[in-house]
Amino acid sequence: MIITCPSCARRYSVSLESLGEGKIVRCSVCLKTWFQPAVAPDILNAFAPEKPIAQQAKKTHSLRWSIGIAVILFILAFVGMARHQIVSQFPALALVCRALNIPMEIVGEGLEIRAVTSSMKRTNQGLSIILSGEIVNVTDQPRMLPSLKIALTPIKKETGAIETLKKVLHLKGKSISWTHKLSQNKLLSNERILFETEAHPISEGEFRIDVNFDGAPR
Repeated sequence: MIITCPSCARRYSVSLESLGEGKIVRCSVCLKTWFQPAVAPDILNAFAPEKPIAQQAKKTHSLRWSIGIAVILFILAFVGMARHQIVSQFPALALVCRALNIPMEIVGEGLEIRAVTSSMKRTNQGLSIILSGEIVNVTDQPRMLPSLKIALTPIKKETGAIETLKKVLHLKGKSISWTHKLSQNKLLSNERILFETEAHPISEGEFRIDVNFDGAPR
């Protein structure tokens, strides 16, 4: 610390340890003596110059970055644990996860639906449709078999301005959809299974038939 002679203003640099709790000192120039109390380190720090604003801003910026990275890591960890539940609600996200190199099994991957045919059945209750076909595992690994998702979209033969307007507004008729559970839940490599759905009631008219795996991205 720096002490100053009260008589001639001569300044001296001394250590706190040499002063102890305070002692009588003498100026070597004017020979003035006085009692010099010791100053506690916390008092010295109170009068220390403030840190540069730029340094404080840098620390604040670093703190914000640290908090931001921590939040991002938390979100990624959460999504990593819950991604299967999220993808089950939004199947198309499975392709996004795959593009980002996030491990994700895509529903129906490695399975092919082939030779789908339809037959009509008319009863006293009305018209029903039955679908049949086969599913093949085209990979060299066993694959889980999800349920089938069947959708029938009415096809209306309309021409002219009405047809053009419906195409633009996607008003092509309300689809009928249902799921069909298969008789087994796994297919071995190159194994195939035949399926036939239960009779499902439909209205009169023509339909476009879509058969896919339930939960598979479209």
